Amino acid sequence: MGRRLSVSQIIGATFALILGDLPIVLLMLAGISAAATIIDVTAPSAGNILNIPVLVVQFYLIRHLIDHQGLRSADRPGGFGSFFVVGLITGLAILLGCLLLILPGLYLSARWAMVDAAVVGENRGFSDAMRRSWDASEENVLPIALAILTISVPMIVGLALMLAIDPPLERSAVYALGFSAVLNFLLYASQICIWYLGVALYKLLLADSAVAELGDVFG
Repeated sequence: MGRRLSVSQIIGATFALILGDLPIVLLMLAGISAAATIIDVTAPSAGNILNIPVLVVQFYLIRHLIDHQGLRSADRPGGFGSFFVVGLITGLAILLGCLLLILPGLYLSARWAMVDAAVVGENRGFSDAMRRSWDASEENVLPIALAILTISVPMIVGLALMLAIDPPLERSAVYALGFSAVLNFLLYASQICIWYLGVALYKLLLADSAVAELGDVFG
């Protein structure tokens, strides 16, 4: 039987990583939010142009966390290619799940929460990493899902504001800039926290078994 976690354990481990990395977190949040805001105001139709740079930032952040926390069990970290593919596959599946009344997307988010850390820390291919995270989360789906939901509150608030408030382009330029800045800050605050949550879960549930598997191979 695997380790059973509570929501408070998951959130506590996540914010322990965040606090230990606070300057990096604040720099990432400020930089990504500012870039997204500039694009929203100057070229709204080009919003997706930021997706790849954000993914690169995420990849190097995961690498930094895995190495800084001593969680890497492979001789070398997983590459960006596998990271990109696993992000594309799981992201599309989660998006589809969210379109189907939200809960399927939240469920898939919980099952694949550790997939990025598994790719980087164990140098696994995308399918192995997805299976690894899926199996490891089996006994903790509900607390992981609730932790993700809790950390997503800023994102939810931002989306609610976007739906509730008049489109900023119908107001002044200052209003549009302020609205976009607040919205992007809320969205990316949750997104960055979820990156840290994935590594925190990996540390809690998978790191020891990865080291044990490596010992079996070379023992």
